[in-house]
Amino acid sequence: MPQKCPHRRYNDYYLVNDEDLMSNSEEGVELVIPKKRSLIKRILFIVSISLVVIGVIAFILAFIIFPLVFKFSLTLQQTFVFTRWNLVSDKSYFNNFRIAEYQNHYVEVIDTDNKTALQLGLWHMLPTRLAVNAIYEESYDFEAALRNSNFSVLLYFHGTGEDRSQSWQKYQLFRDFFHVIAFDYRGYGDSQEGPMFEENIVNDCVQIYKWVQDRTNSPIYVWGHSLGTSLATGALTQLGKSANITGVILEAAFTSLRDELYHHPYVKYFSWLPWFESTIVNPLTTNGFIFNTSAHILSLTSPIMFMHAKDDSVVPYFMSEELYAISDERDVSQAIKNLSSLILFSADIRLNHYFIYRDSFSLYYMYDFLKKTSPDLYSR
Repeated sequence: MPQKCPHRRYNDYYLVNDEDLMSNSEEGVELVIPKKRSLIKRILFIVSISLVVIGVIAFILAFIIFPLVFKFSLTLQQTFVFTRWNLVSDKSYFNNFRIAEYQNHYVEVIDTDNKTALQLGLWHMLPTRLAVNAIYEESYDFEAALRNSNFSVLLYFHGTGEDRSQSWQKYQLFRDFFHVIAFDYRGYGDSQEGPMFEENIVNDCVQIYKWVQDRTNSPIYVWGHSLGTSLATGALTQLGKSANITGVILEAAFTSLRDELYHHPYVKYFSWLPWFESTIVNPLTTNGFIFNTSAHILSLTSPIMFMHAKDDSVVPYFMSEELYAISDERDVSQAIKNLSSLILFSADIRLNHYFIYRDSFSLYYMYDFLKKTSPDLYSR
């Protein structure tokens, strides 16, 4: 007879229970994993839908709502053209700026309504060779030096988004050759607020030029940077023959605001929109923000030097090339045309929009232009 194994029941018990355990375990796998996968899919679906909704809302806000608001908001248009974020307006800042031998002035101009007076902040900086003497003379006569000296006078028009203090390093280069006059447009720096339109600001610039012209017997040059190139040439156009200008230097100039809008880093991403012209370009033109430098150039009768960096990310350098070509069509003598020039700086130097003055050759280009246009002063 076969003998019963004393552990048979034990083994059978655990065999059965092992099977039960395995069965339960497999059921657990079948139940838990699908639940986890289902939850992950649900989360991914919700996230995807949320991203699509956010993207659609962002698109509508950026490319539909904003252009429509811009079209009907004069304040937004003025803020875009005349950028003034985070600029210092404290008068003590401009009165006590750390730059050698300068005087701070407040020049009164009359607005286009012929009755509203505004005070514009202005600096007069002595040429370096005169400043060396003035440092040791507490009562140095700045007014006499400006009126009669062997140095020309440079009236500087800064770009938008900056005030007269932010180009102080550039002025150090200018002071090798000039009395430097730098001023702030209305609403910039410590200049008084007023209606921010091209017509009004150009009118201010005309009066600033007259203020300078009345105080010197020296040759006067005008230097404009970016938006300042259009304001400067617009003011000279209004002045006409009454402006005794010896030379004009235009740095990073654009042909017109309309042209610039298709290349400006803040706006060019909207240019593909079918409604770009109707909501962005045309409203600016309708409200008088035109800045047609190309037309202004044709009215200038003095030599012009154009300077532009090829890596300029704000104003493309081909605009200076176009303006230089336009300048050759002016109704002026061939001698004036021959004195005009176009200086393009290689992109490898990385001067971009603001830093042409840093290139070591800029000094020599300036001197060459001055030597040709004011030989009595600079050919010695």
